[in-house]
Amino acid sequence: MLTLAVDYLRLLILEMWSLCQEMAPFLLLGMAIAGLISIFINSRFILKHLGSKNLFSTVKSTVFGIPLPLCSCGVIPVAATLREAGASKGSTVSFLVSTPQTGVDSIFLTYGMLGPVFALFRPLAAFISGIFSGLVINSFDDDAHSHQKPETEKECDVKQPLVKRLESGVRYGFLSLPCDIVVPLFQGLIIAAAITIFVPTDFIAEKFISNSYLMLFMMLFVSLPIYVCATASIPIALVLMAKGVSAGAVFVFLMAGPTTNASSIVVIKNILGRKTMFHFLLLTASTAMLFGFILDTFIVIDPLAISGVSHVHTTDGWGTLTLTILFLMILLNAYTYKLKEGIVETDKGENDFDASEDRFSIGVHGMTCSHCKESVESAVYSCGGVKDISVNLKTGEVMVLGSGLNEAEIREKIKSRGFSLD
Repeated sequence: MLTLAVDYLRLLILEMWSLCQEMAPFLLLGMAIAGLISIFINSRFILKHLGSKNLFSTVKSTVFGIPLPLCSCGVIPVAATLREAGASKGSTVSFLVSTPQTGVDSIFLTYGMLGPVFALFRPLAAFISGIFSGLVINSFDDDAHSHQKPETEKECDVKQPLVKRLESGVRYGFLSLPCDIVVPLFQGLIIAAAITIFVPTDFIAEKFISNSYLMLFMMLFVSLPIYVCATASIPIALVLMAKGVSAGAVFVFLMAGPTTNASSIVVIKNILGRKTMFHFLLLTASTAMLFGFILDTFIVIDPLAISGVSHVHTTDGWGTLTLTILFLMILLNAYTYKLKEGIVETDKGENDFDASEDRFSIGVHGMTCSHCKESVESAVYSCGGVKDISVNLKTGEVMVLGSGLNEAEIREKIKSRGFSLD
């Protein structure tokens, strides 16, 4: 029994290594480009350029959202900031629908692991579904719309020299972004490797679900409540196709899985209201099914033609090995940084505040990434009397320092970004 367990563990590690070899070149390139994009397009840029309640604003929300590497949890605080700044419900929903499905990192990885058809079809579906969803929501929305300039905009970001901005982009692409995806990506690799080893080829299609349309519905049912980011979903999608799942059903998973999860659905209800939440779920489900149906009906994809599905994993020499090791080192560094950051923030909360000034702590639930942290910080800093803030992503503790602090106002500001409090 012990020997069998060791053998399975060895196979699991080898399969994860093979998947990493396939992922490394494309994800590293995606990280680099994501860093460059972060220099020019961020939440403050989007806030500044959102207009009124019309088609143009909806299109801009969708276009700005597609390249941003935000997961279904990380997109929530950014969308809440958009809404607080006066964005219409339609523009906010467009951002919520299109952004988690893609990201420049996941687009490159999709091309590398699933091929050019998926790589083109995925952002196209995100673009069309985002615009369509935003227009539908605006047609049902009777609220008055008033766009305003965000209080959190920092002019100093524009005045920074190019070298500093490039350094910021490199830091985002190779540290902040890996910090956000390292845990779900590792979980996705484990799930993908486990499916490869323990599920026989064509088992799902032949033994479990033979009807392709029923497979679409089943994949939608599984995808809506679970949490999986756009990048981590790709290796899982790869092995699902190897086990007989249709390309359309896999695309439903790639589209609906990153867009929704159980916790984000509740937050969307708090931000946009119950009616908009139901519309959001209905639009997400219907567009995912539509594009999955289109992919199965009109576009033929041979699973064996997709990289890695045949399970003939080979190395291309020292280049592949070097990129894979570099990729794993970046992920390891990101995970180590996350752990150290939690310790540093805890020490700061305990030791670095001036005892002569007011301070209090708030327990915040729902923070998962650097974008969540940035959203909480901007919300707190927009309140009067705040001089410093410490946000611990690991524990959820937010420590606020200042004079004449209004705790009730600060709490409401944080809640308006979609977080729940102790």
